[in-house]
Amino acid sequence: MKVLIVDTDWRFAHQAVNFLEARAHHVVLQPNASEAFEQTLHWKPDLVIVAAELGDNGLIESLHDLPQRPAVLLTGWMDKYDAVWRAWQQGGDELFMKPMLRIDELHESIVTAMENAAAGTSEERTAARVSA
Repeated sequence: MKVLIVDTDWRFAHQAVNFLEARAHHVVLQPNASEAFEQTLHWKPDLVIVAAELGDNGLIESLHDLPQRPAVLLTGWMDKYDAVWRAWQQGGDELFMKPMLRIDELHESIVTAMENAAAGTSEERTAARVSA
C-alpha cells in the first residue's frame, strides 16, 4: 500500500514510517502541507495520514476533492477540538490521538479508516454538509 504522511511532528512521523515500512508499505513523509496536495496528485497514495491542525490551510478540502481514499486525521490537541471537528467534517475517516502509546494503535486506526471509507461515511458527511 502507498501511504502519504503529512505531519510536522517528526517523532510521530518517523515512528509511523518505520512501522509501515517494516510491514512492506511504501511510505512518503511530507512535512510541508503546501506541497502535500501536489505530491498526492502525482503519487496517488492509497491512504493519507494528515495532521488535523494542517486542515486550516485548506489541505484536507483539497485532498477530499481527489478520488476517494481513506484518510486518518492526527491530533494531539483536544483543547482545540473545534479545529479537529472541522477537519473531520472535511473528509477524515478516522481520528488518531497522539502521542502513540502502542505502535499497533496506528494499525488499528488505518483499518478503521479503511472500513469507514468503504462504508461511505465520508461521502455521507459531505452530502449532509452540502444539503445543510
